[in-house]
Amino acid sequence: MFLNLSAKKTSPGMLFQLMAVNIGVVTLLVAVSSYLIYTTACFLVDQMPTVQDDRQVVFENQLAVFLWWTTPAVIFLGIFFLYFFTKKLMRPLHELVDTAASLKSGDYPEHITAKSFREVDQLTHHMNELNSRLKKNEEARTKMLTDMAHELRTPLSNINGYMEAMKDGIIEGNQPLFHSLHKESARLINMIDQLQEMSKWNEQTSQTLLEKKWTDIKPLLTECLTMFQLKITHEDIPLNVKVEPATLYINEEGIRQAVSNLLQNAIQYYEGSQAIELMGRLRGDVYEICVKNPGPPLPEEEREWLFERFYRADSSRSRKTGGSGLGLAIVKEIIVNHHEGKVTVASEDNIHSFKLIIPVKP
Repeated sequence: MFLNLSAKKTSPGMLFQLMAVNIGVVTLLVAVSSYLIYTTACFLVDQMPTVQDDRQVVFENQLAVFLWWTTPAVIFLGIFFLYFFTKKLMRPLHELVDTAASLKSGDYPEHITAKSFREVDQLTHHMNELNSRLKKNEEARTKMLTDMAHELRTPLSNINGYMEAMKDGIIEGNQPLFHSLHKESARLINMIDQLQEMSKWNEQTSQTLLEKKWTDIKPLLTECLTMFQLKITHEDIPLNVKVEPATLYINEEGIRQAVSNLLQNAIQYYEGSQAIELMGRLRGDVYEICVKNPGPPLPEEEREWLFERFYRADSSRSRKTGGSGLGLAIVKEIIVNHHEGKVTVASEDNIHSFKLIIPVKP
C-alpha cells in the first residue's frame, strides 16, 4: 500500500492545522488564566477589612483594564513564538515527505540536513540511509544489467563468429578452437547457474519450510573443500585448514552452497603468496566459518556492498575472472534470511576475511 504523498497539496498544510489548534489552546488558557487572576485578586482584596469599598471598585476597574490589554498581547506573543517553533519543527517533516515522494517517482534527492528533535533526527537519518541504499542498489542493478548484457554478448558473438567461419569453410575445427569455444560456453553456463541459484534461494522465503536437521559441520566443510582441492593443487595455492567439530541445526545444501561460494571467491580473486585459510570454531551459541585469502585491495567503502546483489568491486577484474556479482549475494541470502545468521567481511592490507556466523540452535 502506498502513502498518499500528494495529500499535502490538496488539503490544508499540517503547519496551519497545528497553528489553528495552538491558537485555540493558547487563547483558552490565557483567557481562563486572566479570569482566574481577576476573580482571585478581587476576592483577596474583598477579604481585607482595611480596604474601603470605593478603593476596591477602583482596583477592580484598573485590574480589568490591565487584563483587557495584556491578555490579547500575551495571546499574540504566544501565537508568534508557537508559529516559529512549529514551523521549525515541521521543516524536516516537509523535507521527509518531499524525499519520500521523490523516491516513489524514482528520483534520488539530496540528503536532508534540517535539524529537529531527536526522534525526527533519527527518522531523517534513516530516510537518508534509505535514499543512499536505494540509489546504490539502483546503480548496481543498472551497472550489472549492462555488464551482463556485455558478458553474454561477448561469448555468444565469439561462438557465433567461429561457427559461421567454420560453416563457410574459412577455418577448420581443431583442438585449440574447440577448447576456446568450450571456455566461452562454460562462462555462459556459469552465469546462468548463478542466476538460477539466486532465484531459487530468493523464492524460498522465511515462510517456506526449509528442511533443516542436526548436522556435523566438520565433515560438511571438508566435503566443500574437497570439491576445490584439484583446482587449488593445480594452481599451486597454499592452504591452511583448522575446523573445530560441532553439531548445528542447518540446511546442508544451503551451508554447502554458501561455503563453496566463499571458497570459489577466494580462489578466483587469489593474488599473492599467502595461504587460503578455512577456519571453523564454536563461540558460545554461534559457530563461525571464516574463509581468508590474499587478494586485490578492497576499499572500506565498498565492503558493505559486497554481499548485495549485482555488486562487484572491480567490474573489469570480475569480467576477466567470470564474476557475476551474485555469488556473495547468494551467501547472504542463505545465511541471513534462511539461518538467521550474519555475514561479515574484514580486510587488513591485502588479506580479506569473509565470515559466516551461524546460530547453533534454532
